[in-house]
Order: sequence, then structure tokens, then C-alpha cells
Amino acid sequence: MLEPILILGVLGILFGFGLFIASKLFFVKVDGRVKAIEHVLPGANCGVCGLAGCSAFAKAIVHGSAEITGCVPGGEDISHLIADIMGLEAKEVERDVAVLMCQGKEVEDRFEYSGVKTCAAANLIMGGPKMCIAGCIGFGDCAAACPFDALHMVNGFPVVDEKKCVACGKCVKACPKGLFKVLALSSLVHPRCMSHEQGKIVRKFCKVGCIGCKKCEIVCKFDAVHIKDCLAVFDYEKCTSCGLCEKECPTNTIVNLRMQRKEAGLWPIKKVKGERLKVKG
Repeated sequence: MLEPILILGVLGILFGFGLFIASKLFFVKVDGRVKAIEHVLPGANCGVCGLAGCSAFAKAIVHGSAEITGCVPGGEDISHLIADIMGLEAKEVERDVAVLMCQGKEVEDRFEYSGVKTCAAANLIMGGPKMCIAGCIGFGDCAAACPFDALHMVNGFPVVDEKKCVACGKCVKACPKGLFKVLALSSLVHPRCMSHEQGKIVRKFCKVGCIGCKKCEIVCKFDAVHIKDCLAVFDYEKCTSCGLCEKECPTNTIVNLRMQRKEAGLWPIKKVKGERLKVKG
């Protein structure tokens, strides 16, 4: 009886000693800043930063391969906290939001669709049931994909809650028509149509569709809008959101969100100021 006990005891000591040696040989020192950054991150693990979750993002910041402003859901507050931990200067950042490039709420159906009620499924059948094959199908794939409750279907049409939107891009990927764009909050004027049909055809099924009249192109003083393949296309790097094109547009395809965002407290834009932050500890 004593012999088995001694053998097991010796083996336990040997294995314990082996584990001790292994722990010393293969020990990986973890930078305390990684845990500190993980602690301040929202923990959504949404992947908007381009990495596999908040833990990977925290490590990338410490290793210098990610920007401190990379956490879109966290916004400027998180950027300040991360800068504080890293002892870096907070950069100026501007919020982006998702913008729906369609207004065709009253477009009629060209056939009765009885399949799976998702935009992706409906789009496989002749581009969907709507008369405008470039417009919103209205089954809410975008709203279902939004992890931040920033998209809701209102009377069969998606509406973005810009206060909640973190520009994660999930709606962009979910929409089979490519109707969403992630744009800077300071971009106030948008051509909300994606149809490349000729104007006379667009008029038949959509009152607010682009007819390619070129009035917006003519009135623009900054060379920021051009008609390409019967559709108004904006160059947001040149656009100053002056609103002249919106006033000139005969079909109200171009919208100006200045007042809407002002009433929501989202305009004028508040940026993170570049200030030197002290390192804690």
C-alpha cells in the first residue's frame, strides 16, 4: 500500500516541477495597458475596427498597429480614455453615420411576392417586387442586421436613428441593393436615389427619383456633383453642403439634412480636441 503512494507522490513532484519549468520557459508577459484598454472598451466585439473583437483591438493599439480612434461604437469618449492610458494625444475625429440613398416609399409592386420575407431572398426574384429594381424592397434586412438599435422600419421603410448609429456598416452589407453609405456627419446634402433608368421611366414609378436633368450639376459651384449614367453622383471631398443643388432639384431627390441634424443636436459637429493627456500611474 505504501509503495503506490510513494510512486504517485514522486510522480506528482516531478510533474509539478515540469509545469514550473514550462511556465518559466513559455511565460508571455502581458502589457498591463492591454487589460486597461479592454476595460474601457464597450465590449460589443462588433468588428468595426477591422479586428476580431475588443481584445484584439486593445492588443493592436498597444503594439502600434491600430489607431486610438478605431473604436467606432465607443466614440470620442473612448478615444480620450484610450489616449489617457497610452499617454498619447487625442486626435480630431468626426462621427460617421449610415445614410439611406433612397426615398421611394410610395413605389408600387410590379408583381406579388410570396416568398421568404427578406430583402436578400426577394432580390433573387427578378430584383425584387418593386417597380424600381434599384430601390428599397422594404423587408428590413438592414434593421435586423443593426446591432445598435439604430435602424427601424417605419411603414415598410428603413429610418436611421443618427443618435444611435455608430457607422458600423452592418446595414451596408445587409442591403442587397447597396442603398446605404457610411458618410461623415458633416456631409449634409445627399442625392437619395440609386436608379440609373432614364428620367421618363423613373417618373412612371417614383415621384422622388433622379431624372438626370443636370440642374444640380449646373448650379454646383464646387464641381461636386455630376450626372453619370442618368444619376446624380456626389464627390463628397468637394461638396461643401451649401444646399444649392437641393434647392434646384425639381424632384426633391436631393435632400439637405442640416435642420434635421440641428434639431437632433447633431449639428454643428463637435470634434475631439487635440490635447496632451497624462499617463495614469
